[in-house]
Amino acid sequence: MAFIPRGKIAVAVVNAEGKGVFEEDRVAEVHDLPGNATLRRVFKVDQVPVPGIAYESSHAMDGIANKSGLEWVECEMPVGAKSPMHATPSIDFGTIITGEVTLILDSGEEKTLKAGDLYILKAAAHAWENRTSQPVRFTTVLAASRP
Repeated sequence: MAFIPRGKIAVAVVNAEGKGVFEEDRVAEVHDLPGNATLRRVFKVDQVPVPGIAYESSHAMDGIANKSGLEWVECEMPVGAKSPMHATPSIDFGTIITGEVTLILDSGEEKTLKAGDLYILKAAAHAWENRTSQPVRFTTVLAASRP
């Protein structure tokens, strides 16, 4: 049972040419829990740093992800804001809380994410842009990774 609509799950990875590309949107199975609640297992890692994640450092941005653990951050972007293209040696798990934002990959691919959508960035170089008339807020957990 869904109490509010569930958003898409967008996943970006680094391809063989070192560029960020989107995989097919994921669907996570919904499990009923006691007490009339539900749970979706969106993505799982068995260790941190997460091994086997390709990373192209030409867009490296220091100071966001840590080298061996987890970091949980929240970002707010006003109307018209755009981040620089950047990459971190991490898998980033996030959700759009309010508003809408365009996720831009260094390959030129783009995907618009709205409140309730989830995203997984596997060290892919990316930028965020708020092309709407409202601010956007999203939160991300960055898990350290290595090739």
